[in-house]
Amino acid sequence: MDRGVTVASSGIERWQLRRGDHIYAWRSSAAKTYSHHGIYESDKKVIHFANPAVQSSTGFSSTSAFTSSSFIFCWECRQSMHGGGVVSCCLDCFLEGDNLCLFAYGVPFWFYTASNIGHAVVRSRLTCHVTDEDPPEKVLERANHLLREGFGTYDLTVNNCFDFAFYCKTGGRIVTPARAVMIAVNPEPVQSNQTCMIL
Repeated sequence: MDRGVTVASSGIERWQLRRGDHIYAWRSSAAKTYSHHGIYESDKKVIHFANPAVQSSTGFSSTSAFTSSSFIFCWECRQSMHGGGVVSCCLDCFLEGDNLCLFAYGVPFWFYTASNIGHAVVRSRLTCHVTDEDPPEKVLERANHLLREGFGTYDLTVNNCFDFAFYCKTGGRIVTPARAVMIAVNPEPVQSNQTCMIL
């Protein structure tokens, strides 16, 4: 697949990154493992959606509520990420010492199925998707627009960092059962060509 992404691994090297890539890093703690997603613009700028409830102004990990990480953010990133929401930081601060992974788009269905066994409903554990990606210029235009305007209220279940990165890459959202319930309760305009249903 693209730049060495395989069914067994989505890890890549920094030199392989391209502007507009959807990147992520696995975070681990004794209690759980999860991924944090963002859009790569340069080594100095990764745009991502951070949970304001766990965003720290102390310079410690933005995920410190979930992990024992004591990663210290650089001064510039600490200032720009204060308060959470859609924020930008350098690649080092985004990774927090974790491994760099590339989320693949436009993969064949067999690859998607083999890569995401057991994770189709848990969006934050997906490593690839069959949906085609938009050109990097469009991806970065969306990401920078949302950096200025926001991406709504952070919600771990239906509006998180994965949803942000997927929207930036495709212009659409994945509709999971949880999101389908939310849409039924509080309808929002959704065009059928802008959603992907995962059951």
